[in-house]
Amino acid sequence: MITILDKINLRKRLFLLVITISYTVLLNAQDSIYISETYNPSLDSTQVTSEPVKKAGFVSRVLDGFTKFFMDCDTNYVTPQKYQFTIQGELSYWHDFYHMQSLETGNNMVIESDPSLVAGGYVYYSIFGYGVTWNLDDINRPNGAKNGTSRRQSFSVHTAKIFGEIYSFNSGKGAKITHVTDYDLTNKDNKFLGLDSRCNGFQAFYIFNNKHFSWPAAYGENAVQRRSCGTFNLGLAYNHQSVSFDKNELPDHLKDIDPTMMFNEVDYKDYSLSIGYAYNCVLGKNTLFAFSIQPALGYRRSYITESDDDHNLIENMSTDVNFRSSIIWNNSKYFTGLILDLHTYSYRQKTFGLTNTYGTLKFVCGFNFLRKR
Repeated sequence: MITILDKINLRKRLFLLVITISYTVLLNAQDSIYISETYNPSLDSTQVTSEPVKKAGFVSRVLDGFTKFFMDCDTNYVTPQKYQFTIQGELSYWHDFYHMQSLETGNNMVIESDPSLVAGGYVYYSIFGYGVTWNLDDINRPNGAKNGTSRRQSFSVHTAKIFGEIYSFNSGKGAKITHVTDYDLTNKDNKFLGLDSRCNGFQAFYIFNNKHFSWPAAYGENAVQRRSCGTFNLGLAYNHQSVSFDKNELPDHLKDIDPTMMFNEVDYKDYSLSIGYAYNCVLGKNTLFAFSIQPALGYRRSYITESDDDHNLIENMSTDVNFRSSIIWNNSKYFTGLILDLHTYSYRQKTFGLTNTYGTLKFVCGFNFLRKR
């Protein structure tokens, strides 16, 4: 039997247990409030205010807003860049072609620059990149015997909406003559060191389907295309070409070729508009095949110096073509792939025509770091 004293002790124990539980719950609740809220002495003691979130700096907010505007996309189609910095290494194979034609006689000549092995790379911060490459074949060669393409520099902007690039490079130097009308060049020494080409300019274009199509995923490596998609683009470009031809460097068996095919120097500035099409084909997880073709119609101011004649100023329309293709593997952190880049420029006047093509096959690999907020 439970006595009255036992009942009193039981009630005390229950009371102490309730007090203990209540006190524990109250302490936990106060801890939670303290973590999420802070007391503001300027308010009434019964009021609390949320702890203010520290704002990013002005420059950071401007850059973030700028990047968001130009890189905004549908994430069902594109995974945008997750990191601030990109380091990209590049090993390239360069090959240039020059086709000269006399429009009076129909004779033509083809010169190919010596293939060049080129190494270098890019550094990207967000959407901005700077790249430089050097011709490995030029190492330990004298200045007058450079082989093919020399140093190339480029400053680029890769975004979802706009791609832009400023570039400069030299080419030519070491070359060989592979075709001359009515001449058999078999088993002949057709080495030619009298060709020199200098090129600089810029290009930019707007991508229409920029929510679903990613140009950086195909050629900038700072985004990942998740679904296949194509787009048209509208571009503008400026290109300054200066190509010199030293007839004294011709092999002896070609000294008497048709003189209307030759020149001392062709110098032209080309302003053009292009309408192109690009397509990104997703082959599998993180793997992309892409191509782009951009025919261009432009206005060209140029002159050609033939033998000892004075400069002849020519103003005419120009037609150029730019083709790109790539296959890229990119998991957002690391990437590698191959990129093919072909530029063709055509020059014409009443008696002479010159078409020069620059071809590049690039092997690239790199990584991203410093993850964005």
